Parts: sequence; C-alpha cells; structure tokens
Amino acid sequence: MIKKDPFQIPYELAQLGFNVTVVTSYDSINVPGCQMQKILKRMIMSNIIKSLSLPTYITNILLTITSVYNVVRTLSLISRMSTDIVLTYYYPLYIVLLGILKIKSNYKIICKMDCDGIIRGSTIKRLLRKIGLYITLRFCDAIIIESYEAFLNVYKEIPHYVNKTYVIWNGYDDRLIRYCADNKDRKKQILCVSRIVPVKGIHDLIIAFHRVIKKFNNWRLIIVGPIYDTQYFKYLLTLIKKLKLEKHVTFQGLISDEHLARLYSESSIFVLPSYLEGFSIARVEAMACGLPVITTATGGSEIVKGAGFIVRPRDINNLAEALEKLIGDNALRNDLSMKAIMRAKELTWKKIVEKYVKIIERLCSA
Repeated sequence: MIKKDPFQIPYELAQLGFNVTVVTSYDSINVPGCQMQKILKRMIMSNIIKSLSLPTYITNILLTITSVYNVVRTLSLISRMSTDIVLTYYYPLYIVLLGILKIKSNYKIICKMDCDGIIRGSTIKRLLRKIGLYITLRFCDAIIIESYEAFLNVYKEIPHYVNKTYVIWNGYDDRLIRYCADNKDRKKQILCVSRIVPVKGIHDLIIAFHRVIKKFNNWRLIIVGPIYDTQYFKYLLTLIKKLKLEKHVTFQGLISDEHLARLYSESSIFVLPSYLEGFSIARVEAMACGLPVITTATGGSEIVKGAGFIVRPRDINNLAEALEKLIGDNALRNDLSMKAIMRAKELTWKKIVEKYVKIIERLCSA
C-alpha cells in the first residue's frame, strides 16, 4: 500500500537523492525514483502450492524451497550491486546470510522490526524466536523499532545490544490527507479503521458504544477495513443486531485512500481498541486529520499521549468512559484536536525518513 513503510521509506530516500533499489516479490509495487528488482511472487506461489491439495509435509517443503530461492536470489542481487546500506525487515534467515555476505561486500545492515517485541508461543517456539532475535541484534549494525513499548520488550529479552537500537515511529502520507485537518464541519461520528479480526477488539468498541449511545443517541460508529475473519464479522453483525445498533453502526469494508480521507475529515473521534499493535499508521492519520484518539495501551500508543485517551486493552468500562467524555465535551474535543494536529506535523514520512538518514550517515562514516 502506498501509505505503508515498504513504499514510503525507499520513496523518501530516493527524493533525498539516494540511489535506491527495492527488492520485492510483489509485481504491483513500483516506487517512483527507485530501481525495482522483482523476485519470485511469494503470495502467488504460496496460493498455487496450497491449491494442489498435497500432503501437508510436501506443501511445507515446497513453501520452504520457494523461500530459500527468494533468499538466494536476493543475496545474488545484492552481491552484484555496489551497496552501502541494506535495509531489511525482521527475517532472521535473511539477516544471517546478509551478515555472512557483508564480510565480502562491506555494507551495513539496518533491520526494521515491525512488531511489539514480545516473544510468544510454547517453550520451544519462544526459544527459537529468542535465538532469531539475538541473531538479528548480533548481525545488524542498527535496529529500528517502531515504539518505545517494543523497545522495552526487546530490552527485557536481550539487553546487550541496546546501544545500536533506535525507536523511530512510522509516519503518514500527507499527500493523501493534507486537507483533512481544515474541515470544521464535523459530524457526530466515531471512526474506527482496522482489519476485521478478533485481536483488534472491535466487539469491545461496539459494546462500549452501546453503553454510550443510550445517552447520546444521535451519534454513529463507522468501521472501515478489510474482512480478514468472516466468522468474526458474522459475530459482530449478530452482536450489533442483539444490541439494536443497526441504525448506528456501519461497516464500510476496504475503501480507497481518498474515501478514507473524507471519513477522517468529517468524523469527530477516532477509536482503535486493539489487543495487539506493532504501531498502527491509522492512529497517526487520524491525528493528522485533527481527530482526538481513543486507543489501547499497545505498540505505538505513546504518540497519543496528550492528544487523546489511552485505555487498557479489553477494558470495556474504561473505553466507554473515554467515549462519554469526548462525546459530551465539545471544548475537550477541540483542544485535543489541535494537539493531535501539532503532534502529527512531526510524523510525516519525510520527517520520519530524515531520522533514518542520520543513522545511515552515522554508519557510513564509522
């Protein structure tokens, strides 16, 4: 997606004069100003392999072969370039091989970790994931983490490499929503932008909204985002019907960025009640459009401090109280709106990537 970091970071680096090559498995990604190198289409190959209805172990072997091919192909491309910096996401296998290859090629590795830093799973999975995290920290010259919460979680697990770990938030594309904050004609409308999956806590929002709507029955809740879990979506529809909210709650599905910008500009409150977040660009977009934000204490929620309310995940009472405060107080909404706009001015992708450039310059001069 154009507003996400895999597009925006190389784009802004190219705008600043860097010679950028993007290695991707997605044909639809073309970043202006960058050279594009396409490798095996990961999602297409995955879907083809899974559609063959082969035994699970054979499917897993073929998927592994696909992944290994892409690793080899990527390393081959990098070895032929005159590369100063390799910016990669958190793939321990890639990073190990990149670390070995850089002995000959003499580039620096920056890893962007788009997670909350918590190691989950069974004892064995936790051990393997901790080894992967250690390898990443060991082989990389710099690690960029999206939130202070994630930084603290990583530090608890492996404190040894804190000196090369940086917290840099994600940004937003101001070209898409540059006029949102200027709209003074706001509707009595609450907006939630999220994938439709249980971990996003949308059912909590619906229940909390139901409690508030008894007092403020002229407000609406609009939920925007793709339906990833159809069973959960059916549950949400049943819940809305049970609470008699059919006239007050609307699902809009996956919409265009232009349509989303209009919804930001006409809404009065933004809510994201997730149980888990790496960062959430939607929160930043909402703030840039002048929306006071109610969100849960998850990755990246620190950006909301002073410009909204941060509540405990799964705490419906706390969520309902925050909604009631904002709905019932125009002056508070206006005050938080101005603070959100001021905070967001420092979170455009251009300003975010300038922080990457400082790290790059530091590494190249070392």
